[in-house]
Amino acid sequence: MLSQKIEELRAKLDALVAKGATYDEIYEVSKELDKYITQYYKRTSE
Repeated sequence: MLSQKIEELRAKLDALVAKGATYDEIYEVSKELDKYITQYYKRTSE
């Protein structure tokens, strides 16, 4: 579940960067991606 969400957000972030999205758009997706990556590493390190 988490890994799938991470992959989706990475793809979304890549697409935003490629299309030249605004800083705010990129930043919001990046924050959300960071949240899921943190959750993933917390679960895998337990």
